[in-house]
Amino acid sequence: MLFNSYEFVLIFLPLCVVGYYAIINRYKNNKQGLVLLLLFSLVYIGYTNILYLLILIPNMAVCYGLCRYMNCGKVPQGKRKGLLILGIVIEVLVLSIFKYYDFFVGSINSRFSLDMPTVNLILPLGISFYTFQQIAYMVDCYRDNNICHTPLEYALFVTYFPQFIQGPIVLQSEFIPQIRRTELIKPDYEMISKGLYRFTLGLGKKVLLADTLGLIVDSGYANMEDVNAVTAVVIIVAYTLQIYFDFSGYSDMAIGVSQMLGITLPENFDSPYRATSIDEFWDRWHMTLTRFLTRYVYIPLGGSRKGHIRTYVNILIVFLISGLWHGAEWSFVIWGLMHGLAMLVNRFMKEHGISINKLLGSITTFIFVNIAWVFFRAADTSEAITLINKLSAGGWTGISPNIYESFSKVVEVSVIQRLSIALGMETYEGAFAIIAIVIIMLIALIPRKNTKTLSDVMIPNKKNMLVTAILFVWCLCSFSGVTNYIYWNF
Repeated sequence: MLFNSYEFVLIFLPLCVVGYYAIINRYKNNKQGLVLLLLFSLVYIGYTNILYLLILIPNMAVCYGLCRYMNCGKVPQGKRKGLLILGIVIEVLVLSIFKYYDFFVGSINSRFSLDMPTVNLILPLGISFYTFQQIAYMVDCYRDNNICHTPLEYALFVTYFPQFIQGPIVLQSEFIPQIRRTELIKPDYEMISKGLYRFTLGLGKKVLLADTLGLIVDSGYANMEDVNAVTAVVIIVAYTLQIYFDFSGYSDMAIGVSQMLGITLPENFDSPYRATSIDEFWDRWHMTLTRFLTRYVYIPLGGSRKGHIRTYVNILIVFLISGLWHGAEWSFVIWGLMHGLAMLVNRFMKEHGISINKLLGSITTFIFVNIAWVFFRAADTSEAITLINKLSAGGWTGISPNIYESFSKVVEVSVIQRLSIALGMETYEGAFAIIAIVIIMLIALIPRKNTKTLSDVMIPNKKNMLVTAILFVWCLCSFSGVTNYIYWNF
């Protein structure tokens, strides 16, 4: 159930928000509201396939059981460490079986000309995110033996539907205290308004910008033989913008939905394409993933405490893990390795006092990120290399006609065309549509205030609510277009 779907926006979300506050008011007990949130979260996860729950629930039970036993007060320190290692091994093993088994078997078969069978297992919804979240929980329990949560609190922490499939990756220390509030939770209408506003902004980024840009990208990759140098640049930049508007828009929606329920989620994006270096980019992009990898991988490996060479190795390991975590394909590993090597160069420059102009840093960082995204998007490494080669060998004869044709699927373009025909005017060409969309994107990118800032300063008055309503309805009307979510079933 995508956030940008009629069933979520018109049925699931209103029932959840209204039901949550209604049941708390009815029973005068926050616990009843948490039970309802858990039920809604389980419905959300199992909506597409009930098997997701049959995999998730036993996984949660094992992790929670190990943590409760670890912190029961009767387990010596050495045994607690053993339980932690066991728990991490189980989580990584489950993730590896469902997500990476076929990838590794296929790689071995290809390398050694073998014929080992693959299993084609279902990929559980959100497994990459809840695996990291549960590992973080187990490590926190090991570090602090006073952590003790009820099964309800833990289950909601793992399954909480606003952030289940795309993050932000939430820590127990920032989530569970919010749902443990002893005072009776009452609707905070200002917070609900701000949440609805934040959700709508995210919905607009996803539906109006990301999905439109996705048409360019999908058309380009589907017709690679027709791609020239100009079209290659358009495709690469379009995907760079698409994945940002898609992922950050979805994060905005998650944060907005959670705000409506009175729960604050951590920020996940902070205008990453304004970064002047690659390390600043990772301070701004998918910030909760960066936080997780720093706290639970980089620092335990030794961080920067064991010399320069070990620090460089640790950085590479972190980014290789990040790449493999994103997808079971060598192109993701290359993407992670590219960013890891860029981080090493950046660290080397800092250590030796080498600095560059901020404008030059911004340009080089943006260009590098664009090229790296090619490996993230491509079906495999050969497709990625083919597109990059088009930059120098594809010719400069103009944008491929396939790009123009792809816009016939855009709801707004078809409306403009029909209106122009009704008025006796000539049909607008695809070029006009592209120009209009570029203008919209530029308008969206120019403001210095990001969606968090806009949401924080938003005053829930009639004017702002009217703007929100107009944008919301516009997005609803665009649901009939081609849409997906890049991180769905991730």
